[in-house]
Amino acid sequence: MGLFSSKTKVNEPPKLTCCPNDAESYKCILLASYRGLPVEIVWEDTSAHEDKLSESLRMSNLHRFPCIDDGEFTNCGSAAVLTYLNIRGGAPSVHPRKARVLAMQQYWIQVLNTRVEPFLNDVTKNSKIIAKALHLLNENLEDKRHIVGEFSLADIHWAAVLLMLEKDHINILSSYKNINQWLAGIKVEIPGYDTSLKEVAA
Repeated sequence: MGLFSSKTKVNEPPKLTCCPNDAESYKCILLASYRGLPVEIVWEDTSAHEDKLSESLRMSNLHRFPCIDDGEFTNCGSAAVLTYLNIRGGAPSVHPRKARVLAMQQYWIQVLNTRVEPFLNDVTKNSKIIAKALHLLNENLEDKRHIVGEFSLADIHWAAVLLMLEKDHINILSSYKNINQWLAGIKVEIPGYDTSLKEVAA
């Protein structure tokens, strides 16, 4: 298997290789579910996946989850896989048409990437830092169904990370009424939310 090739049989659904307890994997699963794209989700731990990739890619900086195998195409990393899933197939892509909405989508993803995700390695120690970002999001969600006013990748990114926080730190979101209402709506809006992410609860 090469970097951008595989021997997946024609007409088979794309294979999405994910890692348990990995927010980047969850983002891709949620996007595929929302867009109604049939994918075969394969769960692997990090060591097994990196061994497989090291044999074929021999590029250590690409040894990360998730990975997509679709026909003759293979690629890794959430940015690449999310882009691919967002355009693949006949379902409408999750891509705001208005410049201001697209800019806000990127802003909220950046907030998550810089103010939450780097601190997930020790949530207890970094609780005050994470709380500031959650407070900001909670205020933004006042009277809103979606983070930027319409369903976007910002909802996908935040839902995946908050799912991890819910799992490992049950009470961390308890005081954020707007976030909880939004997240409850997202869980209903994404078809098969519970079944596609069954590994999270394991």
